[in-house]
Amino acid sequence: MTGRRSLALLLAACCACAGKAAYLVSPALRTAADPRVAVLPFDNESTDMSAPGIMRKLAAEGFERRGYPVLDAAEVDTKLSALGISEGGQLPGLKPQDIGRALGVDLLCYGDVEDFTFQNLGFLIRKNVTLHVRLVSASTGETLYEGTGSGKDVKVFFNREEAKYAFVEQMAEKVVSNIFKVPLKREAGISADNALASLPRR
Repeated sequence: MTGRRSLALLLAACCACAGKAAYLVSPALRTAADPRVAVLPFDNESTDMSAPGIMRKLAAEGFERRGYPVLDAAEVDTKLSALGISEGGQLPGLKPQDIGRALGVDLLCYGDVEDFTFQNLGFLIRKNVTLHVRLVSASTGETLYEGTGSGKDVKVFFNREEAKYAFVEQMAEKVVSNIFKVPLKREAGISADNALASLPRR
């Protein structure tokens, strides 16, 4: 009984921590003359090395769906490389004005993958992806949009046989996801969509 109670408390804690996403939207975003966005390489606080690339691509797709044309990622990376930038963690070393000038665009999207977790503990399976994005005006340095979104899936099993089956099933799913380079596909998509949920459409 103690084990079940502990798992139930852990699940409750996970749900309580989810909270409600908060967003910042500047009026200046609606009047931006050039709607094109450069989605910069994302920073990564997770232990999954594939997470920044996955979330950057999903964020770019989210901007496109909302009417913001996105610069080609390869072109962005090539121009950033000329500035000595190869990953998201290096971006704070440059002023937005310098980045915008190099890319020829005013709207810069900075991203931070705060979590990209798949935990399979037998009786508890937890998937969580959390993304934080900022849309900055290169010319003024102002943050025009900011949002954080999460995609979660937490399952608790009290029956030993169910837990055993779920453990095997989830491990197989993880292997297949890694082979096709789309780990946590559902949770990652929800996270990116939630992060951009309050972005005004063009």
